[in-house]
Amino acid sequence: MATLTSAVDRTNDAMNLKLTLRVYNYAKIDSASLSSSEKVADAIFHKIGIEALWVNCPLSEQQVTLYPACLSLMGTSDLVVKILPLRMAAKLHRSNDPLGFAQTCSESEPACELNIFDHPIEELATHGYRADRIMGYAFAHEIAHVLIGRAHSDEGIMRAAWTAADLQRISLGLALDFTPAQSSQLQCSAMRRN
Repeated sequence: MATLTSAVDRTNDAMNLKLTLRVYNYAKIDSASLSSSEKVADAIFHKIGIEALWVNCPLSEQQVTLYPACLSLMGTSDLVVKILPLRMAAKLHRSNDPLGFAQTCSESEPACELNIFDHPIEELATHGYRADRIMGYAFAHEIAHVLIGRAHSDEGIMRAAWTAADLQRISLGLALDFTPAQSSQLQCSAMRRN
């Protein structure tokens, strides 16, 4: 009976895991598309017991009062998401990272940052893929890098580059998942950050 109780407690703990994502939308993606992308990432993390809370943040000093939720101190479960247009992404010279990249941060470090590049996602949209869904998966991929490190896998959401078949699955709303091992690592990291 104790084993069953422990398993239930771990499941309940996993369902209470939260990450707060402070979004700086430098690419000025319209709010409906951005919300749709956030919902895609929400669904991915919900499947593994992590809740993502999205907070829009100001892009200038003049806008600070319009975003009071973004003014609170950041803890280790707060991540900074920057969505960058081409002109900003080009300054970072990250050719190995097709859709974005994330900082490597210790679990005790607050406000770890991840960057999403808008231009290649918009380019994929010109080939018939759903930009909002691709961006949601890019969010999930880079958030996972913050939580479990820079390693990629040969399958699923953590591939270094998604294939045309992967992009088609994403666009159609079919799951491209974390592996069971990655899911467990993500839960453990989120638990330590909370």
